[in-house]
Amino acid sequence: MKIKHLKDPLESWCYFYNYCIKSKPYSFSDSLFSPRLRNQKIKKIFNELSGCLVYSVEEDNEAFAFFFMSVEKNFIHLRFAFGVSESSKFSHKKFAQSAYDLIDFLCKKYNKKYTKGEISRVYKVDAFKKWIEIFQKRVILFDDKEKTIVWCKLNRMSVKFKVVGANKATEHLMGKEAHMGFIRKGPRSLVRELYFGEKKYILDEKSVDFFPECVLVHGLLSDDKQNVGNIALEFKPQKIK
Repeated sequence: MKIKHLKDPLESWCYFYNYCIKSKPYSFSDSLFSPRLRNQKIKKIFNELSGCLVYSVEEDNEAFAFFFMSVEKNFIHLRFAFGVSESSKFSHKKFAQSAYDLIDFLCKKYNKKYTKGEISRVYKVDAFKKWIEIFQKRVILFDDKEKTIVWCKLNRMSVKFKVVGANKATEHLMGKEAHMGFIRKGPRSLVRELYFGEKKYILDEKSVDFFPECVLVHGLLSDDKQNVGNIALEFKPQKIK
């Protein structure tokens, strides 16, 4: 398996176009009945992504995955990625491993601690999230507006959240750490359980901010007594022993 930096992004164009037609990763895919307008949209998005670092993953000189990455101030940004399912070399496990290898390489090269992405698709989004849960063991998926995905350096991880910001309703938790319990999915939302000791709270995530040494999650935290307060949590990935 070879990861190759494409000096000319146009080398990935035909693969990108075919993927957009087949997989419909963007919301306009079903809403544009005119093939001409649809193709213009696909071309516009590709042109926007062409300013990224574009990588192909090959085996025996056959490409089976592409990644569009950018280096931001506090993180590596995975802007877009897709596998070439028609390739005889493609497999979900190899695609996931190539993502890890590329992310590790870029984080080391540019001295970044985290890599982030977002879920932009609306077509088959639940199936995509399920794929993430199965094949991406080094990520956490947040339920903020952008559906932020965070990769960390660990091969597998559990998650701890440390309270670093609070208001009057949550100030008694300041400085304490919580471990993550169940993630319960509703038709339009995701509910994340946090445990401070034996006490259960529910986190409603609103936004995610990236800094050089940490990721902060902002949201509303509620207990079983209907008390709700603002909270800021430092995301702390932990190695699984």
